[in-house]
Amino acid sequence: MSDHGVSIGRLIGRILIDWFFLSVIGVLIYVLYINIVFYLLPQSWKAFLMSYDSVVRSAVIVTIGAILVWDTGKRISDYISRYDNVRGTVLKFVLDTVLIVAILIALAVTFERFGLSIAAFSGTAVGIIIGLAAQQTLSNVIAGIVIIMTGRYKPGDRITIVNWRYGVIRVMYPHEGLPNGFTGTIKNITLMFTEVISDGGWLYTIPNYVMLDALLIHRNASPFKRVRARVDLPSSIDPWTFEERIRDKLRNGGVKDVRVRVGETWQSTSMYQAIIEVLADGNADGEEIKDRVLREAIRIRNELNKQQ
Repeated sequence: MSDHGVSIGRLIGRILIDWFFLSVIGVLIYVLYINIVFYLLPQSWKAFLMSYDSVVRSAVIVTIGAILVWDTGKRISDYISRYDNVRGTVLKFVLDTVLIVAILIALAVTFERFGLSIAAFSGTAVGIIIGLAAQQTLSNVIAGIVIIMTGRYKPGDRITIVNWRYGVIRVMYPHEGLPNGFTGTIKNITLMFTEVISDGGWLYTIPNYVMLDALLIHRNASPFKRVRARVDLPSSIDPWTFEERIRDKLRNGGVKDVRVRVGETWQSTSMYQAIIEVLADGNADGEEIKDRVLREAIRIRNELNKQQ
């Protein structure tokens, strides 16, 4: 409890210091503007610039306020993320959304001071710019809001992303219906992008609208996992004997059922291919299960060969 108290105290102290310094900076910027208008610029410009005094004050307040809200939200969400990554991410997302809405409202109020005609013209111009240039941005923001509200995924989830925009070029054909996608763990969800850490350690930054459109395979939410492994066996090893031995070896460790099927036979080499199907718990790691299956299969094959 004492560590938490110290951490919260430091957080509040840093926030207050940031607010103090940024407020001072805002006041200094406005004072500097007034001094430039009154003492450095020609007298003919004074009346013109002073007519926009309220606009300058509004711009300074909006800018400093946006920085303060953004910095405070970031510090609070980072603090919460140490203990609950999901809530920290959601809080940061909500604060970013509120910040953007507040800035838009402040800008609308500021434009209102110019008069109705200028405000209408500015609104039309901004609407055209947003419609043409920021369509992708708005798609990402809206998709991010939908993802957060629906809880489609959250930080810490291990998923496979399958999307036609990002193809995976494999060195060989995928076996057993492997999805042509990217597998990793969700790190963070922002207004624009979702950050995913791949199993290989790479950091993927994917637009939210792509994630909303993609097929997602939730690796840590499946009720069970079916793993298949193939191994070549000499014809002298009886398939039923092999199945009985490997079922006994794989009895524990999250394995529910084991079946062995004969896939192919090659008369010229006196070999056949055994397909080992394992039904495991949903929270089990498929790669680890497959590694264990193949290790046990090789060991049993060697033992049965020695007995002949």
